[in-house]
Amino acid sequence: MFYELRIYTPAAGRLDDLVKRVGSDMVPFFERHGFAPRLGQWTAVAGETMAAFVWLLRWPSMDQRAAAFADLGADAEWQALRVRTNGAGEMVKRYDLRFLAPAKAWLGAHQERQPPASHCPLVELRVHPIAVGRTDAANTVLADVDLPALVACGASPIGAFDNIAGGPATPGVTMLLGWSGYGEREQRLAEYARRPDVVAARLRERERWAGEHVVGDGSSMLLLPTRFSAAANP
Repeated sequence: MFYELRIYTPAAGRLDDLVKRVGSDMVPFFERHGFAPRLGQWTAVAGETMAAFVWLLRWPSMDQRAAAFADLGADAEWQALRVRTNGAGEMVKRYDLRFLAPAKAWLGAHQERQPPASHCPLVELRVHPIAVGRTDAANTVLADVDLPALVACGASPIGAFDNIAGGPATPGVTMLLGWSGYGEREQRLAEYARRPDVVAARLRERERWAGEHVVGDGSSMLLLPTRFSAAANP
């Protein structure tokens, strides 16, 4: 099993059209061609880009993914819909595909408490680089310190994943954190950074790794669920 994170940059003024296409128009084609469950559908409100459509799928195998997309591409009805909804130009300017595997830090207790992605009013997509050879150390500190501390400070972790292909950080970790709102996120992250267990963990890492954190500084994108997000969850 693996996850696929798809980040689309729409043409100017076409974000709402893209939300409807993936969230509604394409659903019969997803079902027809054996697509994986769509676990979340969001639009960006802050981060690297202010115009992005993000969706997350879970696949049982790469073979099933390849077959599903091949069947979709060969579907004349879908191609006709695509041309019709594109209008004068392509709806999507570019897309960023990232393949993820559940991180060891996520398996077990954290995974069992995973909230449905559609239940989180605000989702933070974090991507952190990890130095080569330090993935196990990163998973340990995430499982023992950072994820419990984030939960204690009000975050609702939706998933933590090892980056296996695509994206800006390989090796690296991708996290999806749910928050009740932007103001709460700011306050709670400040509390998280001041926690004694987090401060102590950062000190140990600097001593062990020549002044570096085992989970490097990364990027963050804030996402809001689309009106189709609830229907996307299996």
